[in-house]
Amino acid sequence: MHKYWLVMNPYVIEKRVNEMASQGWHLKKFTWIRFTFEQDEPGSYIYRHDELERFGTSYEDEYLDFLKSSGIEQVDRSGNFVFFRKPAHEGPFELYSDKKTKISNLSKKITLLLLILLLNLFVGLTGLISIFKGQHTDLLKLLLNSTNILIVMLLVGPIFKLMRVRKNLKKELDVFTD
Repeated sequence: MHKYWLVMNPYVIEKRVNEMASQGWHLKKFTWIRFTFEQDEPGSYIYRHDELERFGTSYEDEYLDFLKSSGIEQVDRSGNFVFFRKPAHEGPFELYSDKKTKISNLSKKITLLLLILLLNLFVGLTGLISIFKGQHTDLLKLLLNSTNILIVMLLVGPIFKLMRVRKNLKKELDVFTD
């Protein structure tokens, strides 16, 4: 079975993957949009995600070996985004990435999404203004520039959700020093 989710908020994706696992659909592989599941016993695994800092850092192999020795299996990796799982009968597990790293990763995502939003807003508004200033309306240009504005509207919600997650992590960081 395939599901299509855009990985913007990794915590929402992790929750969805665990919901699928509770229904007997276990993550086999994924990309940034496509998640492939295979059927197995419901609730037999618990899934967690992590975002590795950089490719090939000296400590990355040590970290992955440590997780493997702890009984945590790497399911798949797409870029720096990785999913891990552990049998549910062994109890819950957490990946203890420090909050500063999580906040930094969220800030990078928010910055990228804001740049995409602003670029689409600029292109869309500039195009729409030039269309309406002209004598005749080019429907293709109108459609393309309207699509840019639609992309802006679709990005606003996820950006605010990521900002809220980052804000909550910052509050936790203030309460519990990492």
